Amino acid sequence: MPPLAVLTLLVLLPAFDALRFSLGWVPEDNVSYASGLNLIRSSQPTLAVFGRLFSSASFGRDLGLTLFVTLTSVALLTVVSYALAVYARFGRGRWVGAVRTLYLLPMFIPGIIAAYAITTFYGDHGLLQAMLERVGVQGYHSPIRQSWGIVLGSVWTGIPFAVLMLSSGLDGVAEEQIEAARDAGASFWVILWRIVLPLNLVPLLIVLTFSFIGVFGSFTIPYLLGPAAPNMLGVSMQLNFGAFRQPQVAVAMAVFSFLVCALVGYLYVVATLRQNGRRV
Repeated sequence: MPPLAVLTLLVLLPAFDALRFSLGWVPEDNVSYASGLNLIRSSQPTLAVFGRLFSSASFGRDLGLTLFVTLTSVALLTVVSYALAVYARFGRGRWVGAVRTLYLLPMFIPGIIAAYAITTFYGDHGLLQAMLERVGVQGYHSPIRQSWGIVLGSVWTGIPFAVLMLSSGLDGVAEEQIEAARDAGASFWVILWRIVLPLNLVPLLIVLTFSFIGVFGSFTIPYLLGPAAPNMLGVSMQLNFGAFRQPQVAVAMAVFSFLVCALVGYLYVVATLRQNGRRV
């Protein structure tokens, strides 16, 4: 009961209230909502708020940036994390321990500190630019305050979770299977594609799903490392709710973001059940 009560009070009721507000029902006793600008009021549920939102050019640019950053970050994060997990699982030598320590490091650094460290290293007149100029390389353009700055921060902060999840699946791959394939003459890529990936598919789906949801709804990294405009949806929600005093627009964006993430979660459940040989 306590978990259900917490879920109802902190998630379901606010979500239901936000959904009603985005459908035109404005609660007059809620000052934050009722005092907003450009409100659409209706006694019947209406999609007028979403119609106005999707016809907005600024929302289109924000959504385009959000999708670009999310898909690019998830793709890069998956590739990098898988390479690190495979090396940590099957690698030999003294560098394995160092790699395990390095990929865990971002886990202990708060997001705001990570953003500051990335800005200090990759920013204009930062440490990377100083090192490049020291060896004669000129014309460095910092990715900070651009979309690639958000991708860089999202990938770096997401590596610990992704590698740990993938490593948990790789630990279940029997060493005898790998040795038998090697004895049969299989190359590294054949072993990876025919043995390791099929046995590690569920952890990979978990990484893809939760990384997508995490980056799609992120705020701190896009706010500190992203451009002034357009903004990712998390930053745009905050601006519309606070600076622009348009809470109905912000709530509609939140409902839309929730639906996108819910769809991704549903696809994950379907894929997982099919992997386990069960019907949805």
